[in-house]
Amino acid sequence: MRETALAHPAQLGALVVGVAYLLVGLIGFAVTGFTGWVVDTREDLLGFDLNGFHNIVHLGIGAILIGVSLVREPAITQGVLIGGGLVYLLAAVLGFTGNLGDLLSIDGLFASDNFLHLGSGLGAIAFGLLGGDVANRRIRLRTP
Repeated sequence: MRETALAHPAQLGALVVGVAYLLVGLIGFAVTGFTGWVVDTREDLLGFDLNGFHNIVHLGIGAILIGVSLVREPAITQGVLIGGGLVYLLAAVLGFTGNLGDLLSIDGLFASDNFLHLGSGLGAIAFGLLGGDVANRRIRLRTP
């Protein structure tokens, strides 16, 4: 029997979340259009604030996550997830302190985006730390 190694769990997670972010960025432009890039547009998607810059950020994050999900070495994916998670935690702190202003169109201390950034940051770090021993943690599929 031959074993075929499938993607590391961090790579699968990065791919799924990357596709989701890419879709959110595209749908975001359907909501906001292509104006009001760094102003508080009062536009939202399912209760999450949006503007053109926020949509670009979502597209960029989605593309990066899809890209790192495809690299050969899972440790690279894990590193990007941990680093990206730290950036999301910083965005949450800045959002909770009111220092993001109109840049991402996040409205106030208790905006749902702040909690999403906090959860996304913690989730990305957790996925990045998942399966530290890459050689023994790959999902394997036995084929005849």
